[in-house]
Amino acid sequence: MIYIMIFSAKLLEVSVATVRVVLTARGNRVVASLLAAVEVTLWIIVASVVLTGITEDPLRAVVYGLAFAIGIYLGIVIEDKLALGLAQIEIIAETEEARAITSKLRECGYGVTTFICEGLEGQKMSIVLKVHRKDIPTTIKLLKGHEQLFVTITDIRKLSIGSIGRHMIQK
Repeated sequence: MIYIMIFSAKLLEVSVATVRVVLTARGNRVVASLLAAVEVTLWIIVASVVLTGITEDPLRAVVYGLAFAIGIYLGIVIEDKLALGLAQIEIIAETEEARAITSKLRECGYGVTTFICEGLEGQKMSIVLKVHRKDIPTTIKLLKGHEQLFVTITDIRKLSIGSIGRHMIQK
């Protein structure tokens, strides 16, 4: 029973810590601070249980370490599911293909900026848009059927001017 308690509490603590680190990096101070309080409380409880019985039962340390590793993985999965924050998508395509993509994106309500740029084989067009991270899969689906695209997605910490509304994507 003690192993299940150690494993579960450590798994929860590390998952919370992983999400907290991501929120901290994204500038979400309030939620990150609240999660830090939960994290450190769990850590004190679990560490004291492991350390008080470690000489008689070293398996506690093994369970603790295993839960730590799995907790990191689980925290990343949770953060991916939450998909908090913003992202910038940049699409580079042949000019005519880019014009078709830009029209499609604008019809769906996206704010799109385009730039003429130069590639290895001549003139291209760069399409740049900002989206909520949760909307990335839906946005990428709109690019299906378009060939020869170079697409990059970058996380954005803050958007200092302007805003992105949820109304951008028609489901």
